[in-house]
Amino acid sequence: MTAYKHRIPCPHCGENMGIRKSQGLTPVYRVATVECRNDECGFRGTADIEVTNTLTPSDIPNPTVNLPFSPRLMQALMAQKAS
Repeated sequence: MTAYKHRIPCPHCGENMGIRKSQGLTPVYRVATVECRNDECGFRGTADIEVTNTLTPSDIPNPTVNLPFSPRLMQALMAQKAS
């Protein structure tokens, strides 16, 4: 059995789905075509994939991307400032 990087379960049978293709609409938003890997199921659909928060800031940031820090990262930054 092949191990897949993406673990998106099929909403019908629960088997992992694969991303067949995706189209980037913005630097942080993509629409993907997904399909169930269970041949007996055969489900295909679309999925929206969006990057919503920064967990670790980039060392080469894109000036057009402005993602908020995750709440946990904000807490860590505030704790560093208080020290």
